[in-house]
Amino acid sequence: MKKLFIISLIIVQACIAFSQNCCVNDTIVREIQFPLTPNDKTEFFYFNNEWIRGASLGMVSADSIQKAEVKNDEYGNRSLFLTVSPEILAQIKEDARKIYVCDDARCEFPGGNGKLKEWINENIRIPEGFKGSETVYVKFTVQPDGSISDPSIFRRPSKNEAVNQEALRLVNALPNFRVKYYIPHLKKSFAFYLPITFKEPGVIFIRGDESK
Repeated sequence: MKKLFIISLIIVQACIAFSQNCCVNDTIVREIQFPLTPNDKTEFFYFNNEWIRGASLGMVSADSIQKAEVKNDEYGNRSLFLTVSPEILAQIKEDARKIYVCDDARCEFPGGNGKLKEWINENIRIPEGFKGSETVYVKFTVQPDGSISDPSIFRRPSKNEAVNQEALRLVNALPNFRVKYYIPHLKKSFAFYLPITFKEPGVIFIRGDESK
């Protein structure tokens, strides 16, 4: 019983260290964010120093865990390393083979991609003297850490160079995206294509027509 209590205590402490900002009123842990932290970084589980596709913490009982440690893996991912018996490890591998794992990494604008349009509307600077309405497309790269790089006009650059420069400035000012990947050694960047529409201030465009 004493051994079970000690193991359970280790797991709780590891989870608390592994989560971030999940404390309410500075004293009571209301929720343990696991495996994602509130700032949406990716973490992984290792069993006997081995990452197993599809394996999760729910596949092991507390009394079967001999040791738990939070540290970075060899790829720089914050990870939970669990030590179990060879018999438990074999069972985990058997159960994990039944689990589908999405290999495709994903990224999104903070708060969801639906918030991206709102951000553009709040931050766009329409060039002085701009008339009419037009859309330019910017291609850029989202790095594994969510940072933005290499913006360029993808197609249909505006004849108004101020519009092109504003589109590039806007993309360079984007906050870091949230990136989620599912395999520890397959961090990758994303090509993102963003249409940016410029409209003459004070003019309402309805199905191609305009009215002031």
